[in-house]
Amino acid sequence: MFEAPANTKDYIAVIDIGSNSVRLVVFSGNQRIPDTIYNEKLMVGLGAEVGSEGKMGTEAMALAISTLKRYKSLCDQMGVSEIRAVATAAVRDAKNGKSFTKQVETECKIFLKVISGNTEARLSAMGVLSGEPNAEGITGDLGGGSLELARIRDGQVFDTVSLPVGPLRLISSFDNDRVAIKKFLRETFDAVPWLGEGDGNNLYLVGGAWRNIAKLLMQEKAHPLAVLQGFYSSRSEFSAYAKRLSKLSPKDMPFGKGLTTRRREVLPTSALVLTELIRAIRAKKIVASSYGLREGIIFDTLTETERAKDPFLTICHALANERCRFPEHARMIFEWTRPLFYKKTADPARRDRLQTAVCLLSDIAWRAHPDFQAEKAVETILYGNCVGLSHRDRAYVAVALNNAYGASVTAPHLAPMLPLLKIEDILEARTMGTAVRLAQKLSGGTVKALSVSELRVSRTKLYLGIPESFSDLTNEIVLRRLRSVGKLLGRSARLEFLPESQPEN
Repeated sequence: MFEAPANTKDYIAVIDIGSNSVRLVVFSGNQRIPDTIYNEKLMVGLGAEVGSEGKMGTEAMALAISTLKRYKSLCDQMGVSEIRAVATAAVRDAKNGKSFTKQVETECKIFLKVISGNTEARLSAMGVLSGEPNAEGITGDLGGGSLELARIRDGQVFDTVSLPVGPLRLISSFDNDRVAIKKFLRETFDAVPWLGEGDGNNLYLVGGAWRNIAKLLMQEKAHPLAVLQGFYSSRSEFSAYAKRLSKLSPKDMPFGKGLTTRRREVLPTSALVLTELIRAIRAKKIVASSYGLREGIIFDTLTETERAKDPFLTICHALANERCRFPEHARMIFEWTRPLFYKKTADPARRDRLQTAVCLLSDIAWRAHPDFQAEKAVETILYGNCVGLSHRDRAYVAVALNNAYGASVTAPHLAPMLPLLKIEDILEARTMGTAVRLAQKLSGGTVKALSVSELRVSRTKLYLGIPESFSDLTNEIVLRRLRSVGKLLGRSARLEFLPESQPEN
């Protein structure tokens, strides 16, 4: 009656033992963009006493050990083939770090690798590059005990540094003396000579506290898309917001009720660290990244060929193969629609990439109820676990898919996202989606109809050319969809018959 579960021998678990939390993430395998099979985190606070006492607290270690025993049991039950466990600042810097590591290996049966600050910075930066290969600037991964910084460009990690300015350590060392913390931060950042090279580039935020600050900013400004990955703001806006948060008490954090007490307690100090870092590097934009150390641990072991794959299109190909009826037709639909986009664009590579994604995902919601297919397709791209694209790019693909399913651009599942796009983006995306809808109706999902037909655009008309022997395919529904494309282009639609192809000798 029930099918056997899928083979899980390729599952890889990453356990991240930080200063504030202990987390387990089980990935589907050592792949370019693996699926997250399981994700669990517990706020343990191993680093809470390292700044003042020089060692991890007994209660925190006991909680960490019991948590790790659970994680090991879960991994055994899931059939995980490999556990990659790393410990960062708290274990690295504590006097009792070595005894804790031995206890983990003895009691939990987990080999624990304590990584250096520079290694942590590099792996975190690799995680950022995994989600955004074109990222350029400085990555900042704020943990409870330390801040890891790295300079990235052209898919490579350059300078790295680990600084003892995590919020747990700062609070432990300076209590809540904001003036003393600020002075220490400025001295620490000024001692890193390459931080000033971030001027004109971006700062990529990693770590739970900074991600929470980004989420709070999104809520305060009613950002239409509540997805962290791909969200960015200007230096001035983010700096002003972080400065405001740094002066508030934890209980007064705006929209902070959804955060745990532990998270709220470190937020003002985390915001102060962010404010001073932004001042030090003079970044152009502040970008939130949902990828970091754990994803970097996977990405770091891939071949150069695997790393070079486009993360977003990798996801699109996987979704198409899993959910679409005719994924193999995506390339043909892409080529068939090319004549419609004759106008030059500032970023042709971006347009081609997004329209490739539209072609791959154009049939993704066919299993849904006909009344909700457009909503399902839009939901997949807007709220799916996609990386390698901005919120603007998500909105573009969503508009195109919405049109591909014949829904209005003012539909409530889409309309709130339109402010993310320029008007020319909206028109272009609608044209693409409507052309895909035409291609699907003309071909019925087959290859032949598209291979023998073509679209042609003149100054005043849009032509659908097709051999007369295939004219039966061009009924009123097809012509109506052709006219819809023509309206978006500002042209009248016409059908023209092409010469019959000659058989090859």
